[in-house]
Amino acid sequence: MEFINSTSPVPDIRADIISETALWILAVTVRVCLNTVFSVSAFITNIINFIVFKRMSINDSAKESFLILSIVDGFVGCVGTIAGVCNGLRYLASTEVQDSMYALYILLLAVATMPSMTSLLSTAVLAVVRCCSVVLPLRVKTFFTARRQRIFILSATAILIGTTTYSLTGTKIYITTNPKTNVSKLQLMFHPEYVQRSRDSDIYRGLIFYLSFLAVIICLFFMIIALKRSSRFRNRSQRGNEKNTADSRSASTRSSQNSKASSREVQVIKVVILVSAVFVTCNTPAIVASILRQAVPGLNNIGTYRLSFDVIMIIVEGFLLLNCTLNIFIYLNYNTLYRTTFLQIFGKRRSN
Repeated sequence: MEFINSTSPVPDIRADIISETALWILAVTVRVCLNTVFSVSAFITNIINFIVFKRMSINDSAKESFLILSIVDGFVGCVGTIAGVCNGLRYLASTEVQDSMYALYILLLAVATMPSMTSLLSTAVLAVVRCCSVVLPLRVKTFFTARRQRIFILSATAILIGTTTYSLTGTKIYITTNPKTNVSKLQLMFHPEYVQRSRDSDIYRGLIFYLSFLAVIICLFFMIIALKRSSRFRNRSQRGNEKNTADSRSASTRSSQNSKASSREVQVIKVVILVSAVFVTCNTPAIVASILRQAVPGLNNIGTYRLSFDVIMIIVEGFLLLNCTLNIFIYLNYNTLYRTTFLQIFGKRRSN
């Protein structure tokens, strides 16, 4: 996203189809109220997710990605909660306070970039690893170890932090005081080369975003096909076992153990499919916004259609925060081990 200095000229917005009043109503309703609720919910639910996954007694590479996903989604919720307070003051307070809150909001957007992109990477890694596990030979699991997944995610995030820090190098934060009203406000002054540096940083962010989105869609497609095939195979096997009454007890025990292991694998696949589906749904508005921004001249936060752009960004922010909120409901409904661990930690224990 491009940002505007306090000394930059105000764009002509008479051609914009959105009015200032309509934007204000939408911003207060969605950005201040609804998105803040999503942010608080994302923060709380992902703390719960982290605690539960940490306590779950499984040794699976997927657990590592789920833990990272819980951490970064919780951090997004924390930043979003602070941003919600800033937006409340930005739209409802005095002019001086509004200017200060806008500057702080811009800084929060920059901070939220890192965990948001790490969340994208974690979801993509989850989808790719689980897709390879069900589509390719089983030895693929030994290659995609938890350590290698962690190194990849953290390395990509480190590069992202480096490029974002470079784009913000030279940015100054200062406080000015109005001599007439004696009211102080926070302002930002970006480096003269900020726009070019930001474009260079956007190339890397865009590459991560589009590749992650594409990878999740492809893996989602193959996982759904594999799950349907596995379901049909298990149904045929169960019918065959019911007809064969001469099996020994030991064979029955082995079959039961294999069935349980297969059931756990299917549950993980279902969870990853649903997490991926929510990811695709909630990130589609961001993809559309990115395409429109490139296709429509002036559709940015300093152009002719800046009000329409702000409306689009309000919607995009809402869906991205919603994406961080919904995972706990997927885990509770489709992962028996997660639900059992959750109830052991947070459930009410009845006294005998």
